Amino acid sequence: MTSINDFTLVKEIGRVPSSTVPLDSQEESRFQSMAEEAVMIDVHQHPFVLPQAMDRFIDFLRTNRYAWGFEAVKHGGWSAVTTSNVFGALQNATEMSFVEYEDVTAEVGMMLADVSAQTDVVRVGNADEILAAKQAGNVGFMPTLEHLPIGNRLERLDQLHSMGVRLAGITYNRRNYIGDGMYERNPGGLSEFGIEVIHRMNDLGMVVDLSHASTPTAMDAIEFSRAPVVFSHNAAYTLRPTKRTRKDEELKACAAKGGLVCITAVPNALSDDPEQDIECVLDHYEYMVNLIGVDHVGIGTDTVIGDHVVFQHYMLGRDLDKLPAPYLNGLESPADGKNIIRGLIRRGYSDLDVKKIVGGNALDLFRRVMA
Repeated sequence: MTSINDFTLVKEIGRVPSSTVPLDSQEESRFQSMAEEAVMIDVHQHPFVLPQAMDRFIDFLRTNRYAWGFEAVKHGGWSAVTTSNVFGALQNATEMSFVEYEDVTAEVGMMLADVSAQTDVVRVGNADEILAAKQAGNVGFMPTLEHLPIGNRLERLDQLHSMGVRLAGITYNRRNYIGDGMYERNPGGLSEFGIEVIHRMNDLGMVVDLSHASTPTAMDAIEFSRAPVVFSHNAAYTLRPTKRTRKDEELKACAAKGGLVCITAVPNALSDDPEQDIECVLDHYEYMVNLIGVDHVGIGTDTVIGDHVVFQHYMLGRDLDKLPAPYLNGLESPADGKNIIRGLIRRGYSDLDVKKIVGGNALDLFRRVMA
């Protein structure tokens, strides 16, 4: 039987060369202060350590013994990260949209057991707990889901909430009982069941994430939700017109409801340059701030610890010939988190606005939504 000992995991820090955004002496001084003071929150991260042999990833998942990037997250300066659990469930699913509830909850349980064994990592479930963790010198891990694999069973939301899940996508790329994903051929809006789901999430204090929802489903959710919602890992269609980016009308509607738009850093998602770097991510921060205001922009890197491009090839069926860059230089993994502060400083943002973007706005959203 295959075991975890049959696999070599990637290095959490320094897997590939990843550059640091250069600053002058005055900017460097500002960075040092903000790196200490700012509450940095990644609203969509996969702190999951991949194996080196990604062609055997399914075999790796079937060991049911995973590692979480505690070292990478600490190195990146994060105060708290969400966990976007789903990878373990891919051992029994051919499409991420159709993962099984039991497989996802098993991964959440394994992760929480590992978190509880750490001396300086704690589970967090709201803004106050994130602040308390930072004050105590700990890193917060917040259980979240890539999307809700609940079928047509509303009570599963309460079960997930009892496990600590406080944010979840309502769909992945395909249709489910709740609504339609972004890749459906003829996308529609929320189902009647989907409206019940949104309202139950509101009642529980669980943030509604629309990152993979179709435009009609996203607009419905913004309308029917009684609380602000989030696009946790997206970017601007105007700058990068793809199926995974959002149009201005959606972004404005989210902000008008008091919600948050967080910028992805997936390699090849924002650029076709074979040598991509953090600048393409910073371009989208700039666009969002100008479009919806600095109070509605946050971080949602969607990074993993390992080869994200090869992961997309083996697990999401992407053609390697259409993925020109092997990684995104300067924001390659959670370990590069502080580079976002550096990049925003160099782009001319004030200390106050940098602190809002890197975590203050997420804290504000969590205060208004989470129980």
